[in-house]
Amino acid sequence: MLVVQKFGGSSVADKEKVMNVARRVVETADKGNQVVVVLSAQGDTTDELMEKANEITDNPSKRELDMLLATGEQQSVALMAMAIHELGRPAKSLIATQIGFYTSSNHTNARIKNINTDRIFQELDNKNIVVIAGFQGYNRKGDITT
Repeated sequence: MLVVQKFGGSSVADKEKVMNVARRVVETADKGNQVVVVLSAQGDTTDELMEKANEITDNPSKRELDMLLATGEQQSVALMAMAIHELGRPAKSLIATQIGFYTSSNHTNARIKNINTDRIFQELDNKNIVVIAGFQGYNRKGDITT
């Protein structure tokens, strides 16, 4: 069975919470399930990144905000994949461009247009737990959107 688990930022806010989520994910996989995990940025990461942007400018470009804010999810999924590896299971972290998470071009307010699931199922077929960055996509130009 395919199980999709979504965890928000407070669920993965620190090392202890990351490891708790990783254990839950591994328990789900150990029951014979294929597992896809969708994660938000850790804790207050998005707020902290917004603060950094506002230190630089009062009027940041929406495109550049998307570039900046998407880094929080990338960090989160990489750390989760590492935690799952630490628990003895294979995992792959993937961001929007790697899974074909195609959106409109409205920076900071993009809408999903299409998701190409080929890479997700390829990784699942290779016995990986798939850890996907939430909150982000990419547009027809290849720019990151949120």
